[in-house]
Amino acid sequence: MSGEPAPIPPVGLAARVGPGESEDPIEAYLREGAAVRERIERLLPEDWSWAGKRVLDFGCGSARVLRQFLREAEQAEFWGCDIDAPSIAWVQANLSPPLRVFDNAVAPPLPLNEGHFDLIYATSVFTHIGDLWSDWLLELHRILAPGGRLISSFLGEGMWEALIGEAYREEAIGMTVRGHWTEQDAWVFHSEWWLREHWGRLFDVDAVAPPPRTDLGTPQVTHSYIALTKRDVAITKDELERCDASEPRELAALQTNVRLLRQELAAVVDEQARQPPTRSTAVRRVVLASPLAGPARSVWRRMRVFR
Repeated sequence: MSGEPAPIPPVGLAARVGPGESEDPIEAYLREGAAVRERIERLLPEDWSWAGKRVLDFGCGSARVLRQFLREAEQAEFWGCDIDAPSIAWVQANLSPPLRVFDNAVAPPLPLNEGHFDLIYATSVFTHIGDLWSDWLLELHRILAPGGRLISSFLGEGMWEALIGEAYREEAIGMTVRGHWTEQDAWVFHSEWWLREHWGRLFDVDAVAPPPRTDLGTPQVTHSYIALTKRDVAITKDELERCDASEPRELAALQTNVRLLRQELAAVVDEQARQPPTRSTAVRRVVLASPLAGPARSVWRRMRVFR
């Protein structure tokens, strides 16, 4: 492929990886891919060299970011994986070699050896992983080499007000999930303290990059980033998820989850009430039959540790 322009994916595959609504999905795909590469490189050590490295784009889609490393892929291994089989099929047909890609299931494991990668980056991935976050973090830890690095984007201060419609309060966010029942379309928010507390059990936190500020001092509507280095530890899923009952921010974050979940429940009940009745049923049965019943029970179980 040297000397030739890299193929461009179909509009549908390009639009799938965003960013958001755009009048020109291909232009946005190329622009954002280059911007994400720049963000990743800013979070790497000054003496970092791509030569000889093994790199994984976790959630690569149609190679929005991976294609930015085609030149480096001639002297290093660049891998990508995604749950979207059409995206992976397109990359295999058009950009492989030098890229190496495969499709993966919604839940781990990945078909990869332990300690294979020097760097894994994940953009717009943990922003949509709810219940399986700890499973996937443990899996990425497994396939990273000793001292390997993980760079991930997350929804923080820059996205909270735009998507939730209220002021951002770092101490009351923790890990907050909106639209839990929509699975990969859910919005998952993280605050820095929570990432340091939970992800920091597996990784050393090297840097956290908040969104740039506007001229008015407000955060730009964009992702935040965290850079981590693998720690030589072996912990369980339960240990990774454990909430410290003496940490007031954990309770505040769970209360935020409950409050938002109640809003979503109310919206479901209101929508059901507007529908022509097909049978005689109580509002309680409507709620319990809704997609929010499972998330509601899950949050309630998590709240019980503070009782």
